[in-house]
Amino acid sequence: MTTYSEVGRPVTREDGPDKVSGSHIYPADVILPGMIWGKVLRSPYPHAKILNIDTSRAERLTGVRAVVTGRDTKGMRVGRYLQDVPPLAEDRVRFVGEKVAAVAADDPDTAEEALNLIDVEYEPLPAVFDPLEAMQPGAPLVHEGPLSYDSPAGPVQPQGNIVYHNTWSGGNLEQGFQESDLIFEHTFTTPWVHQGYVEPYSCIVDVDGSGQIQVWANNKQPFRLRWQLAGALGLPEERIRVNPCGIGGDFGGKAGAMNVPVAYVLAQRSGRPVQMTMSYIEELMAGNPRHPSVVTIKTGMKKDGRFWAREARVVYNGGAYGGFRGSLNLSGARQSGGGPYRVPNFQIDSYMVYTNNVPCGSYRAPGEPQAVFAIESHIDMIAREMGIDPYEMRLRNVVQEGDVSGTGQAFSHLRGEETLRRAADSAGWSEPKAGVHTGRGIALGQRPQGQA
Repeated sequence: MTTYSEVGRPVTREDGPDKVSGSHIYPADVILPGMIWGKVLRSPYPHAKILNIDTSRAERLTGVRAVVTGRDTKGMRVGRYLQDVPPLAEDRVRFVGEKVAAVAADDPDTAEEALNLIDVEYEPLPAVFDPLEAMQPGAPLVHEGPLSYDSPAGPVQPQGNIVYHNTWSGGNLEQGFQESDLIFEHTFTTPWVHQGYVEPYSCIVDVDGSGQIQVWANNKQPFRLRWQLAGALGLPEERIRVNPCGIGGDFGGKAGAMNVPVAYVLAQRSGRPVQMTMSYIEELMAGNPRHPSVVTIKTGMKKDGRFWAREARVVYNGGAYGGFRGSLNLSGARQSGGGPYRVPNFQIDSYMVYTNNVPCGSYRAPGEPQAVFAIESHIDMIAREMGIDPYEMRLRNVVQEGDVSGTGQAFSHLRGEETLRRAADSAGWSEPKAGVHTGRGIALGQRPQGQA
């Protein structure tokens, strides 16, 4: 059997020489003949009806080539999985920063000036920002029902503000808690986290005389982008060519359509290629950051430190739309909500909830950092209360080779116990801490990743 390892070997990045030499091509580097620049007017309200939009003054400004609103994109919906995102708001806005209108002009400054000439009349509506409040009966509805949005897995029908709800269970939860010697319950919250890439979202769209569409974008999933755009426009995919460009940082966040559908409508209306690049302010206001979460975990313990029952409720704040990868967070809760530990009796409930906040998306292991933070903190708190070393508590409960978790995951080649022991040894866990102000901790996570 051949043994192969890259550990300790330098690895040359395929795109490294181009990046350091400045020859790597990003969307903002692409200049097409006759190209113009697009800008977006965004909502100042978290939830409001759009009563009227007057674009006449913007249209009269010298250098403006096209002005579009939700009337021009009505019925279009995009999304990586759930198609619930309108390119431009139609009858209402659902978060501060939602796209309301767009302008294409001869230069960025003229486009920006034109935005200030668009008059929008709003009627503010009650808004909901907390996912737990959004789940309650009588909470303001972010999307009025009855609803049905398309997805590759079939129609999705949100119930109130709850977009998705999945449950995984094993053993007998009620009996497990009855048999437990001690029961602990804690709630944890995690915030929004933007991916923090250096290069903001950027794209160019060109529509030729025959209706063929060319797209340049810093999108890591060009084929899915083509699929999203074709579905939104009602066009065959062969009409669309996506030219992948360099990506100046991704961290999971650059897979949405973002401004591409709007750039298409502006290009079609103006007859010119349109370039759109988000500012950093726009990225923080209307990008697709990591989902905030509220995680409540209840664990029944045996006196010897064994986990005997666990109930977890993971609620993800999806923001105003779920199209930026909301459903994948649920599998993150499934994979990490129980941790890599033996728990004979358990139930995990995972929710994705609409709120009037920025729509959230992928950021490295969607849904999992939130769940891992909660479960590992919960274990530390239990260990402290029971007077058991947190490392020792994990050793007593870590999954072993051949175990099958209650969520159906078969553990093979995981080597959890060995991993814990090596981590503790390398950190000098058994030795006294260096000083009063020196802290240390130990945690264990698992991610079922074996292929690209």
